[in-house]
Amino acid sequence: MKIRGFLMALFFAPALAAGPLQVDDLTPEELIGQTLVVRIDAGQQAPYEQAVKSGLIGTVLIKGGLTGQEDPATKRAQTMQTIRQLRQWEKESRHQIPLLIAFDYESGSVISPLFLGMKRLPSNMLLGAGQSKKTVRAVYGAAADEIRALGGQINFAPDLDVNTNPNNPIIGTRSFGAWPQGVAQNAQAAVKGLQARQVAAFAKHFPGHGDTAVDSHTGSPVTDLPLKELMEQHIAPFRAAIDAGIWGIMSSHVIYPALDKEHPATFSRRILTDLLRGELGFEGVIATDSLDMEGAKRANGTPQAVLEAYQAGADMPLIGKDLPYDTIAYIQAQYGKTLPPQRLKQSARRVWELKQKTGLFTPQAKPKKQTDFEKSALQAARRGVTLVKGKPFAKRPQSVCTVFFTEPALEYMLPEFTQTLEEFRVKTQSVFVPMSPEPEELSAARACAKEQQTLVIGSYQKYGTPDSAQQQIINTLLKENPGAVFISLLSPYDLAFYPQAQTALALYGPTPQTLRTAAEILLGKRKAQGSLSPALSR
Repeated sequence: MKIRGFLMALFFAPALAAGPLQVDDLTPEELIGQTLVVRIDAGQQAPYEQAVKSGLIGTVLIKGGLTGQEDPATKRAQTMQTIRQLRQWEKESRHQIPLLIAFDYESGSVISPLFLGMKRLPSNMLLGAGQSKKTVRAVYGAAADEIRALGGQINFAPDLDVNTNPNNPIIGTRSFGAWPQGVAQNAQAAVKGLQARQVAAFAKHFPGHGDTAVDSHTGSPVTDLPLKELMEQHIAPFRAAIDAGIWGIMSSHVIYPALDKEHPATFSRRILTDLLRGELGFEGVIATDSLDMEGAKRANGTPQAVLEAYQAGADMPLIGKDLPYDTIAYIQAQYGKTLPPQRLKQSARRVWELKQKTGLFTPQAKPKKQTDFEKSALQAARRGVTLVKGKPFAKRPQSVCTVFFTEPALEYMLPEFTQTLEEFRVKTQSVFVPMSPEPEELSAARACAKEQQTLVIGSYQKYGTPDSAQQQIINTLLKENPGAVFISLLSPYDLAFYPQAQTALALYGPTPQTLRTAAEILLGKRKAQGSLSPALSR
């Protein structure tokens, strides 16, 4: 507390500079602060006021927000108010260097952007199934427009993990797929879509989280692959992103024995400095995944994790919701001992240059022509939704029962499917079931199926193995209704658990556009164009 009080007193003063200072003009504490990323949940910015005014934070990752049934406009307004408040506080700092504002703007299994009032993106796996670099670039251009509209400069995306493990508990539809060449091609398109609009892309999770069976949020995953396979399958997309001029890369908290038997990538000099900087030639900013995750925990907490990340070669440690004071004091105490001051100045300079690239030091001009978000999302759906097996309805049914499993944040999107059917004069009835249902949920589903001519079942699983209760209900319904249509709403890996389904579609994530496209395909109004990743179709 004494250290925190000293730093607060030292830096809480009216701004002295007429404009932003250069890196060489910063105090040691400000220098460290420029490299640090804190996570602030929208509406929860108050505890960070003094640190921002003191110039001890360089980047803010906006997360959280309202999580109830508030409408998107209310959530968006809160997000924008949070960012406006941060911008007001940053003007009181001595150095006048503005904050980078970052988002984890993904889709698929990642629903957190919805809590900020952001639009629902097509998932990477949907884009991978569509096999159109033009569509990928348009979608990521639309994502950049959303980030810019909120006042941001960074997207901690795209996810370039090659999802070769069907049981991966954290990646799934966040990945473009299981085909390295396809992921690499889409990586370049995504980078160009974001950075053409001055939004920094940060590819993650280097050198690849796609073959893990453990979530680094809750454990310490190991990817024990031969070096050749690791380089050709998992590192290749990052190489492609570097070739496309990507400005940022985020490290993983995964151990890769073929590269470093002891340290996770975030703390491995062999991986971040020798491989990423040296062999791959990356010159941009290296960020870490959040250091409050289980896979990054250290005996002395976050400050030690930050120190080890710096020593490995990282520039931008993400310290989670921690205030920066203890970390700054800990790092400064290591100056001239285990950490050369020049190492921090190098990182701070990279971050400062990124702020320059994203236009933070110049008046912000709106893009001459914004990407049509709805148009690009619909194009992604039409190219990506996959008819895995079977055929559309032989003739238009008079009535359809839909039994869709879902999580609450997405339930409001699901009626798009039945609304599309009703536009073509099909009577509908819907039952929405929780992801992990109780046995009595089967009764409502059975009653709906009995009353309507055709049954459509939508499974919802984020990753590999389905929830056992959900699987039991779906198997019962498929047994009692052999002609039912099965739709994998999110993870296509659950298709393997329902081989008895005669007709099956993969949406790779429920959005209004994928749901509408699926209905049009079943009605024979549109031909399915998507293709399963090679690893999924075996």
